[in-house]
Amino acid sequence: MIHKLGSVNNNREGFESLAELWSLAALLVARPLELDLSTCTSFDANMAAPLGAALAVIADKLNRTEIVGVLGPIENSLRRNQFLTNYGYPPLEAGTTILPFQRFQLTDERLFGEYLRRYLPGKGFPRLTEGAGKVFRQSIFEIFQNAVAHSESKLGVFVCGQFFPNELRLNFTISDAGIGICNKVRAFLGNEQLTSEAAIQWALAGGHTTRTGRRPGGVGLKFMQDFVRRNRGNIQIVSGDGLYGATTGYDKLHSSLPGTTVNFEINTADTQSYHDPDIGPENIF
Repeated sequence: MIHKLGSVNNNREGFESLAELWSLAALLVARPLELDLSTCTSFDANMAAPLGAALAVIADKLNRTEIVGVLGPIENSLRRNQFLTNYGYPPLEAGTTILPFQRFQLTDERLFGEYLRRYLPGKGFPRLTEGAGKVFRQSIFEIFQNAVAHSESKLGVFVCGQFFPNELRLNFTISDAGIGICNKVRAFLGNEQLTSEAAIQWALAGGHTTRTGRRPGGVGLKFMQDFVRRNRGNIQIVSGDGLYGATTGYDKLHSSLPGTTVNFEINTADTQSYHDPDIGPENIF
């Protein structure tokens, strides 16, 4: 099978491009897939995370993927963030703006924490109080823990990011290859008619979580949503055919994506000093 991938940016069209790939390749078994990027004229590097998740599900069905026709600037970007090195391309030096593409197993919480400690500093974050900064880091970590606790993703969790110093923004994306928010929330609420949009709305409400036990969660998505609103950034959540953007609201994709993708865009020009009596270390989990 040969598939020409369109441009993949942090917008509806970018997610539609990946969903189209998945809808065409989902039924492939033990077949070659030639992913042709010759018509992909723009690719936001952090979107390697959901592409990597989709290709991992395709590979799990014994399909072999070859990526060809990558245009020069995009090839350089995806070699620097180590995505294309998984498909036979030689690496390029990453530089200081890259949060590299990496695949974590569900048991790799410690390694993911080390990844954040290694690559987040120096990426232009706005000033945060100690409490809010801690909650912000823990919120990102909780997104990973959500994938561990809820996604049932045997293929792991995929992350990637990019700092754009000239545009004063940081994009960071976490994708899993699991069952998705809608299926999880449907099962938890016992409502098989729940739409992807309604499931994402439920997950975004403060205190809502399908996690049980001593660490119930429910802080991460709600805090990140509030943070990016004040920061004038953005958060996008895609699961199944549901797409939520903090700046655009809810929408429905023409096709579905596997698992769940959470994409943060942080406005690094923000110089506010964040302090909120309702957001502090005691509120984490």
